[in-house]
Amino acid sequence: MRPLATAPHWRPSRLLAVAGALALASAAGVAHAFDWQVEVTPAGELFPALQLSQSPRPRAGGFGDGDGLVSVSLRGSDLPRHLRLRIDTPGLRRPVVLEADVEAGAHRVDLHPRLEWDMAWLRTLDATREQPLRLSLEADGVTRTHRVDVRVHALFDAPYYVREGRDRVDLGWAFAGYVDPRDPVVDEILADARRADAGFDRGSDLHRVAAIWAALERRGLAYDAGDPALSRGPVVWSQRVRLPAAVWRDRRANCIDSSVLIAAVLERLGMRALIVLVPGHAFVGYRDRDRAEYFETTLLGARHGRAAADPAANFAAARAAGGARWRRVAARLDGRHGPDYALIDIGTARAYGIIPLGAGERASRHPSEATPAPAGSSRQRGLP
Repeated sequence: MRPLATAPHWRPSRLLAVAGALALASAAGVAHAFDWQVEVTPAGELFPALQLSQSPRPRAGGFGDGDGLVSVSLRGSDLPRHLRLRIDTPGLRRPVVLEADVEAGAHRVDLHPRLEWDMAWLRTLDATREQPLRLSLEADGVTRTHRVDVRVHALFDAPYYVREGRDRVDLGWAFAGYVDPRDPVVDEILADARRADAGFDRGSDLHRVAAIWAALERRGLAYDAGDPALSRGPVVWSQRVRLPAAVWRDRRANCIDSSVLIAAVLERLGMRALIVLVPGHAFVGYRDRDRAEYFETTLLGARHGRAAADPAANFAAARAAGGARWRRVAARLDGRHGPDYALIDIGTARAYGIIPLGAGERASRHPSEATPAPAGSSRQRGLP
């Protein structure tokens, strides 16, 4: 079964432009008259999780290493030779500044600024917030400003599908951004598993997953049946994904929370982690060459009657239920049944440049400690 197609650097054709053209002219009069247009996608909304989960890279056919979620396009018969764009909005670590030297005779320029979000500010944002995106464009000594009203979503708000007219954009890869093998919670889980199981590092993959499951249950982690959906279209589909620190603190996790957390531990161990999305649900697994195992995380902390939770019995039941569910849905995980069905291969997402949400923050604090590919990851094994 082929994994979910990932296309992190996407730009819609006619998808959701949010600002009309604005004419500019130089101080001398009409020389260098041109129009500019601002696009914020999807749907004029900013999802920091989408931006933080993408590693910077230059975009073909334009200036800047942004992700295309905020773009500025200039059109004119006589464009200025030098441009300086500045963007600011609450929650950025610093205003964005992007400069471009335009080739003589160019009639079109695309600017792709990269917004640098302040993670500390984002962690305080607990709901969608309406705020202005302020832009200034300096061209040949003349500066003009523009304002676009946008909705900034909380860090836990994960968009996974966009549909506008005939356009379809599958963003399921964004869930891989929440899978963070370097999160301190992963260290705690592995430390507990190793304390309880002296043979942890010598065991098979399945043995280690069972030990991780037991560590989660010793913590008291239990399934939370709350509905994580935040939006079910008609344009954007998104859902809440709680960060590991909140899951660990509160000792509760819904299906996507626990799948993301377990996938992070598996990736840290060099295993090829998988997350499967089905209507209203998610479950986790791993693949080792031609063999795969899947686990139904709703059984975390399950109690049978009045008896206390039995980690070994729960793990065996979770393995059986995960395998059975996989067999029921596998035929629909072909990339053609979104947004309800998707297979997210974390290693494939990494190969496409999808990084953990916290990786950029760690790199900014300690440049020499940027998150490397975990041992045994798809990038090191040469997998697609």
